[in-house]
Amino acid sequence: MNFEYSDPQTEKEEFFGGFFHISAFGRIEPGDQEKFRDFLNRTAPPPRTMVYINSSGGDVEAAMGIGRLIRQSWFSTSIGTYLLQPQRQSNLIVPREHTSGRCISSATLMYLGGRLRFYSAGSEFGVHQFSFQNPTAESIYRSQRLSASIATYIAEMGIPAAFLELSAGTSGDQLSLVSEAQLKELGVITGGITEPIWGVEIQQNAMWVRAERDSLWGHGKVILIYAATDGFTFAAFVESMGRENDLMSYPLVEIVVNGEDRRINISDRCIRAPVGIYTTLMSKLSNDEAHVLAHSDSFGIQIRSSAQSGIFLGIAAVSTAGAEEKLQGLYKLGTA
Repeated sequence: MNFEYSDPQTEKEEFFGGFFHISAFGRIEPGDQEKFRDFLNRTAPPPRTMVYINSSGGDVEAAMGIGRLIRQSWFSTSIGTYLLQPQRQSNLIVPREHTSGRCISSATLMYLGGRLRFYSAGSEFGVHQFSFQNPTAESIYRSQRLSASIATYIAEMGIPAAFLELSAGTSGDQLSLVSEAQLKELGVITGGITEPIWGVEIQQNAMWVRAERDSLWGHGKVILIYAATDGFTFAAFVESMGRENDLMSYPLVEIVVNGEDRRINISDRCIRAPVGIYTTLMSKLSNDEAHVLAHSDSFGIQIRSSAQSGIFLGIAAVSTAGAEEKLQGLYKLGTA
């Protein structure tokens, strides 16, 4: 497989940010995961770089290795090619042209590595069973191990087992093209934002309910915490994306509830700190404020320069659908 990297071409593009992409095209060969690792070490693309895939597949283990590197690098994926148009040179922004492409067989496993995954009209996404030609006892054993590895990988990428069942339903010498609607239903296509994942964690002295979600505006986590010694606390992890100074200094910090129908101003009691790629924000809550969050349809956090500012940093309100029992159970525990 071949890899090409393009970064901002003009000062204007550097100023606005973005304009980073990787083109991955051709057959996936054994060892291409190491080739991709060396390529990343040499070019050093930043997080959120888009990887455009145009491939009819190839080696399955290499495809999964590349997919894991895509996920670890915080890249997104799309199908097709995205090429500079140097003949239309500009001092401001150099035109790019996106063309649809094919993501077939093992290339689909690469695609699943994207934290955000996009699909463009005219693209082809095709699946079938992964197997060896001319089966022997050894190849059957290898095929079984490979199937187990693929199932583990798909689960690791947060994709439901139904995707594997879709592949298994088509023999290795055939191809099933999967529609955009099917891919969305399976959660393979995310577009610019993922569905929130809610979970519960318990430690010796505290318990919390947490949601995390990824989007074009960064990865974020919102958390409602209860500790016997401290009561209720709200916490958020906001991917900084180069805005650490603003996240640390903007004076207005509000928890937004039910979209933006209600705001809880925590500016004077919010503790902020940079932690890795995130800026963390924490604030004690009263029982009444915790009740509001635990019984809400959604909540998030906004950090703004002023109440009049229409632009915010932070995490747009995250839907609590499916997490109602977890949140309300935590609140009942804290007020029992």
